[in-house]
Amino acid sequence: MSASSASEHTAWTRAAERGSMWGLRATLACYRLFGRPVSLVVVHLVVAYFFVTGRAARQASLAYLWRIAADPIGAAALGRKPGTWTSFLHFRAFALSIFDRMVLWFGTPDALSFDVAGREEYDRLLTPTRGALVVGAHLGSFDALRALAEHDGRVVNVLMYTRHAERINGLFRQLSPNAQLRVIQVEPETMGTVLQIRACIERGELVAMLGDRVEPADRGRTTPVSLLGGTLEIPTAPYLLACLLECPLFFMVALREGGGRYRVFAEVLAERVQASRGERPKRIAELARAYAARLEHHTLRFPYQWFNFFDPWNGPNGEEETK
Repeated sequence: MSASSASEHTAWTRAAERGSMWGLRATLACYRLFGRPVSLVVVHLVVAYFFVTGRAARQASLAYLWRIAADPIGAAALGRKPGTWTSFLHFRAFALSIFDRMVLWFGTPDALSFDVAGREEYDRLLTPTRGALVVGAHLGSFDALRALAEHDGRVVNVLMYTRHAERINGLFRQLSPNAQLRVIQVEPETMGTVLQIRACIERGELVAMLGDRVEPADRGRTTPVSLLGGTLEIPTAPYLLACLLECPLFFMVALREGGGRYRVFAEVLAERVQASRGERPKRIAELARAYAARLEHHTLRFPYQWFNFFDPWNGPNGEEETK
């Protein structure tokens, strides 16, 4: 990611953190008092406000949707030529995802249903003494992983850079203080994070992270992959950890199908990663490309549900599209 793209990403994340709190609290109040139907009306009012006032996010949304439309599968999934309405639908999908996240954390998971594709491999590779690394994306609902793990009685540890989301995450922890979820704060330049993750894996727990966005803590530890007709830098941390811990590595996303229904895809990127120190760079690059291929596959089929409202692509092509 270029310096300008990183700056745009950080600025957008901070703005979203500040601006979304009032909308989230208003929606939560309506949900508690009136239930889901009235709350969804509030969600649409909030998303309309952010759509009208978020010029830079609208531009980034349209640039992304044009990339989707360049592929026949993506064009069919969009259903129409990218424009104002498709961009609004993109914003709306993001708002509905946050609303469903609130429902999950509020302690009413029965309001949503989950159909898991890949359950057999998931159950086969996980044991009471062997957990796994899970790499997801800002595609669909990452919180659905928590609901799935709680159903199985398995603890989820989320590896994340939380500095720009402390208020939202704090609110969700207040909603569900007994949730089987723990956050592992990234500690750059130390072995503390790796040791915590190793202990979690050995207890049969899941360690989950998002792999499609470069955070400040990554500090240049990225690798280029091909995605949607362009080159994208993604973090290498998930694949380096898989090499160090020699544990199963899953790609997982939960995609909204409407009516409170989610389709969860649990796909094995590697049953066990074994690579000598000299072989690690090559193996990391292979795993990153495999991840990008699965991300592109699902993004083309559920294009409104990839929630990066800034331009993550580098190179002249991405720069031209966001001007």
